[in-house]
Amino acid sequence: MTPGRFSLICIRIIFLNCLMFDTAFAGFFGGDGKGKSGLDFTTGYDINTVTTLSGRVVSLPHLGEKENIIIEIKSGNESLNICLGPGSYWEKKGIAISANDNLSVKGSKAQGQDGKSYVLAQKLVNNTTGAQVDLRNDKGEAAWSLRNTGSMRMDSPVGGMRNQGGSMMRSGGGMMRR
Repeated sequence: MTPGRFSLICIRIIFLNCLMFDTAFAGFFGGDGKGKSGLDFTTGYDINTVTTLSGRVVSLPHLGEKENIIIEIKSGNESLNICLGPGSYWEKKGIAISANDNLSVKGSKAQGQDGKSYVLAQKLVNNTTGAQVDLRNDKGEAAWSLRNTGSMRMDSPVGGMRNQGGSMMRSGGGMMRR
């Protein structure tokens, strides 16, 4: 066997191994995925899986993967991780949640690679206190994303203005282009 042929065979073997073991290869480029949901919390909302669930809070809001706030509720025999959006957004727009509060959540339900059930929340209601928060619009666009700024509802103090749709920058920017 010639050295050139030997090299070609080695390259083919490596290439085939990469195709067969893509999770190991992907781990080389960014973690092994253990303990991760594998979900895209910002754009992974699927309107085809929207459901409304109720349950009791078993884990207070805490920082989860990719800087998202997550709470865990128990709904019947199922534990659900409710994804509430980025911590910075939740700090400004979130509602008070205590242990054992009864919550209702509307959102896109998904099974994570870690085997856990997740709900990317669209609307969250604390039935114990009556507080509620809208986190996404009906299309599933996140209130914290730039794509949703034209329809995001912003509440301001009494006597202030309320924007319920429409914006001067609806077309994507206020800068003039030449």
